[in-house]
Amino acid sequence: MPAEKKHHYSFVKIFIVILSLIGVGIMSYLTYIHYTNTRSFCDLSETVSCDVVTTSIYSEIFGVPISIMGLGYFLTVLLIILLSKSKKVFQLIFFLTILMLIPSLYFSILEIFVIKAVCILCEASKTLMILILLSSFFAARKITPVTFRILAPLIITGVVMSFVIYFMQTGSVVKKDYSSFVACLNKNGVVYYKSVKCNNCKRQEKLLGEAYKKLNSVECHPEGPNPKPELCLEKKISKTPTFIIEKNGVEGKRVEGLQPLEKLGAFGGCPLEEKK
Repeated sequence: MPAEKKHHYSFVKIFIVILSLIGVGIMSYLTYIHYTNTRSFCDLSETVSCDVVTTSIYSEIFGVPISIMGLGYFLTVLLIILLSKSKKVFQLIFFLTILMLIPSLYFSILEIFVIKAVCILCEASKTLMILILLSSFFAARKITPVTFRILAPLIITGVVMSFVIYFMQTGSVVKKDYSSFVACLNKNGVVYYKSVKCNNCKRQEKLLGEAYKKLNSVECHPEGPNPKPELCLEKKISKTPTFIIEKNGVEGKRVEGLQPLEKLGAFGGCPLEEKK
């Protein structure tokens, strides 16, 4: 192999390794903030926020964060490029990236038109994928021509994967009516202290579905709707979500953190009756 050509492959390989490492870092961070209820540095506004996106109903598939799947992609590319000595590895990476990029673009569409918020880090990861795609393509085409006949099945599979993910996600959305459950909590004096910046609050509300809007609640963050931070300070709310049973303004008991509905029902003295 000519030295110039060999140098070209080495450069592309190093470039893909660097892109993959950056991708691993981004996806690891997104996974971390998903599980730790930590506010990300890219939570800039309601429409530019990694937190809004990573706590939406579209951030998981059966409880598994999308970021873990992205992490799996970048780790796979990294291992393949480091362990393989064959030049055909670029073709393999190109095909893999085509397959994974299409569902990733589907998530971008969701951000813009459904969630109505953009995650800067999520979009940065897609930029990395596109750079890996282009780099591997230019290296692969020098070995074997990449034709549309080869690409068509991958594109179709990627589109099918996007539809499957969509139905899996929308199928996991709460469609049960918890209105009577919430009414019982309200009747028994349960008050929900929350924060617009709290990831676990968003997950708590997701468990209750639309019925959460009827729950007696207090917004503790000054940037939230109808905020009452003074009341939260008076009640010594140090963590959200917090549920307090109050009778005539007097606190009976409280529980902090994300609550499964069964535990919330036991706390509030309300049986969990699920009506479809």
